[in-house]
Amino acid sequence: MKTSSFLKNLVKGAAILSVAVLVTSCKKNDVDSSGSANVKVVNASPTSPNQGFYLANNAVVTGGLAFANASAYISTNSGNNLVTEFRSDGSSTAFATGKSDFKNGSSYTVFLAGDGQSARVKVYEDDRSAPVSGQAKVRFVHLSDAAPANIDIRRASGENLAANLGRDVATNFATIAPGILSLQVYGAGQSTSLGNFDLTALVANKIYTVYITGSTANSISVRQITQE
Repeated sequence: MKTSSFLKNLVKGAAILSVAVLVTSCKKNDVDSSGSANVKVVNASPTSPNQGFYLANNAVVTGGLAFANASAYISTNSGNNLVTEFRSDGSSTAFATGKSDFKNGSSYTVFLAGDGQSARVKVYEDDRSAPVSGQAKVRFVHLSDAAPANIDIRRASGENLAANLGRDVATNFATIAPGILSLQVYGAGQSTSLGNFDLTALVANKIYTVYITGSTANSISVRQITQE
């Protein structure tokens, strides 16, 4: 009987320990007090008021971030399951909220995407290693609720730069020659363009993110930021 009781207590103790470990691993705002990450913040929500950005309840961008604007990289806490919030200027409540992990020593771009009830926070880890000498390095992100859920991004010549790119998904960075990049956006596999877009000329040895935004058919646009 003593052995049976001991085993029951052992099993019960192991179960409690497992729950404790699970709760700890899922802890919200598990901040790494000795680590840091670099964060660039972008307002890609066309109708949003100016925004501030908060990570684990700490202000990273205090406000004034208008649509299509981006911050510089800002050093902030790293950690797991950190709450990400955009707040409209003058408001203490979230315009959009999410959670994400930020690894010590890594860099991230955080987007406010969508409008109204569809507003959301999207986080992408950045590759800031130098491009091939004399070339630019570019990735594409699909953040448009008006465009089809999956899109193709093509050069004006018809060459695919991103095929079947899902909403809220980013491509890997790819090498592209510097100069003006003329793009067309299509529903995946379709032949009717959603629009023609000329980006500001890409500069050699620079890194870019090109994102598609817009919540109505007439507001679809293609924007670019420099990862610096």
